Amino acid sequence: MVTPSTSSSDHGGGIPDSTITVQQANVIIIRLLQLSLEPLTLAEYLDEVIYVLTATPWLPIRNMGAIFLWHEQDQHLKLAAHVNLTPEHLAQCHTIRLGQCHCGQAALLRQMIVTDGLDDQHVISQKNMGDHRHCCIPLSTEEQVWGVLNLYPLPNHRFSEQEFTFLRAISSTLTSAIIRFDQERQLKEATSKAEEDARQIAKQNEELLAADRLRAAVEHISRHDLKTPLTGIISFADMLLERQDLDDDLRKCLGIILDSGYRSLHMINLSLYLFQMEQGTYKLNAETIDLIPVINNILRELAQPIEKIKIVVNVTLDGRPVEKKDRFLFLGEELLAYSMMANLIKNAVEASQTGMDITVALSSTSSRACVQINNSQPVPSQIKDTFFQKFITYGKKYGTGLGTFSAKLIAETLKGSITMSSSQTEGTTITIFLPLPQQPH
Repeated sequence: MVTPSTSSSDHGGGIPDSTITVQQANVIIIRLLQLSLEPLTLAEYLDEVIYVLTATPWLPIRNMGAIFLWHEQDQHLKLAAHVNLTPEHLAQCHTIRLGQCHCGQAALLRQMIVTDGLDDQHVISQKNMGDHRHCCIPLSTEEQVWGVLNLYPLPNHRFSEQEFTFLRAISSTLTSAIIRFDQERQLKEATSKAEEDARQIAKQNEELLAADRLRAAVEHISRHDLKTPLTGIISFADMLLERQDLDDDLRKCLGIILDSGYRSLHMINLSLYLFQMEQGTYKLNAETIDLIPVINNILRELAQPIEKIKIVVNVTLDGRPVEKKDRFLFLGEELLAYSMMANLIKNAVEASQTGMDITVALSSTSSRACVQINNSQPVPSQIKDTFFQKFITYGKKYGTGLGTFSAKLIAETLKGSITMSSSQTEGTTITIFLPLPQQPH
């Protein structure tokens, strides 16, 4: 066995050297490059390559040969293309271990191996071939081996340095093509996987949307079903309050039942309205509303938690305290405005600490009514970027994450807008813009 570095120019039998010319070498290299650009599979490309090499009349090789590819997962060389190999040869050389026989040695050493005939390293042999020579050329890069090209030199031919250079060029060209095919395969697999993942995600999203639509429909029906018995409770309490023989305690209890019933009915109606707002089917019935009585009602309902933590809620109009005669008008619906303001003021109260102030500042421009709710506490960084999103809550044991979401939904339904700003020095300010009532001509 010899390698290119130890090969001899001895004719070894008197057969003259038939070194290929540079022009002949270039013809083959160009042909292999052209084949690599044609719309072929890797198997088809390798079949064409081994045919071109073994059928070229001026190459000093026999009309037979093979190309093996390295399979990393199985850790062996696998026959990928061949010309004129016998069935026995194909069976014995179908797979070759790294280091086995001359092809395995070429792959292991990443070195071209040329044999003068059968030797101790030739562990795989075929009876019908007789004595023969091998030229095993590794197809490899510095990082890894990709395969082996196995050619059968003519008897007694000794490769020149020019021919070894040509064989190395063949190896480099073939290796580059195999790498490109492998990269294209990986790209196709990645693309196919990405497309399949996208299909699965789309399917899951559709299933989630269907489940959400079903849940919303069930909730919608449930809310409607709740209204019937609740209406009966309200009517019965109202009827009892008309009796003249009630003592003060009983009348007070019935009044609480009636107020609670109406509040629950309003909440159910509002939840139905929020569902319609999300679906884009809510029909706004806008009218002129005075927001100051709405705010006063909310503050009365929140009197206990406000008193408990000893905070002060200041309501101002154009920078001064609100007076009894003041009105702050906007175009909208009272129930929606009540729900929006109640959620936002309640959030400000819950976020405040003992002794802090909350300001509800009312003002108007020529085109919009403006409401600003400020408290001294900044919004936690964990929810600052998702403040108005659905189901976002932080630090509340029983929080649902629907308060600010519904406030934004209502503000936009009222043809207005809502924003939030927050910092350690300025605290948190919610700014709401609402449309003004139309002025009479």
